[in-house]
Amino acid sequence: MTDTSTGAAQAATASLAPNTPRRFYRGGERVLDFRGVEATSDFDGYRPEDWIGSTARLFAEGGGGVTTLEGGVELPDAFAADAEGWFGTAHVSRFGGDPNLLTKLLDSGERLPVHSHPSREFAMSHLDCDHGKTEAWIVLVAEPGATVWVGFHDELAPEALAELVDAQDDRLLAALNPIPVSAGDAVLVPAGQPHAIGQGVLILELQEPTDFSVMLEHERFALELDHAFLGLDRSLALQSVDHGPLTPDRITTLRRRWADVEGSGSALPTEADAYFRAQVVRPVTGDVTVDAAYAAVVVVDGSGTLSTRHGTRRIAAGDVLLVPHCAGDVTVSGEVTLIRCMPPTP
Repeated sequence: MTDTSTGAAQAATASLAPNTPRRFYRGGERVLDFRGVEATSDFDGYRPEDWIGSTARLFAEGGGGVTTLEGGVELPDAFAADAEGWFGTAHVSRFGGDPNLLTKLLDSGERLPVHSHPSREFAMSHLDCDHGKTEAWIVLVAEPGATVWVGFHDELAPEALAELVDAQDDRLLAALNPIPVSAGDAVLVPAGQPHAIGQGVLILELQEPTDFSVMLEHERFALELDHAFLGLDRSLALQSVDHGPLTPDRITTLRRRWADVEGSGSALPTEADAYFRAQVVRPVTGDVTVDAAYAAVVVVDGSGTLSTRHGTRRIAAGDVLLVPHCAGDVTVSGEVTLIRCMPPTP
């Protein structure tokens, strides 16, 4: 396809600046360290997320989050101006100009609250949105003993879940499956599964492009109930939560070691492909060329070059850039590891 888009071409050769909306929980230092950016004078320790290639806005907390490209163009406007340049014909035929993806860097400066995300079906029925929020965590940095929690280890009756949510005590976290994590791990979190991320983890997070969260644990973070329950009645919001059990065998299917990939390969279990794709590219034995695709590219280690039909650029750990479909096939060279965060295959 002929590239007629200056916006897409420019994005292919320009890194994205950090996009860190203020959130209700602490973190952000690891994001800045990873990106090689010094904290500004107004950094308050509540900037734990870097929203990459974002067309989504915060559900609460001021509504920020949309990515702005160089020149001040908001990303949804850039996509609308040249959807085929950004995404390719097949994607546009199925999804239109919707990227079907939000990518983040997330630094847990404290343990996040126990929460869950609605499914697509629940979001369409009750939130007037085609997207729920299945997500995946690609662990880049983890302090010793770092833990995440996913899914109830025992089945909870609706009244038992409501009781735990009303109590707002430690029993809610204790009801979840603890999962120790280290750098190189990946975990898929299907919509509906309650979960929490422990302190001391930097993750690359792929998710459906919404900020829908049901905050089962909310008092400790002083969240208003409309925020905690998405503006819905509590009993309705809790219907979006999977009551378990999430068994050890099922947890095994949700985990993967992305650090074991050489050449190129998926960072995530195959189940994730219906929602998003994360492709590790590591040219261990020579240059690696991968197919054209819209991708939020995060360089996680080393340095090298990235070449497209638009040219060749140096890349190094901490770089973040958007590569449009119209850039063509991508060749990666050098002692470098990057992850291409992409929409589902159309």
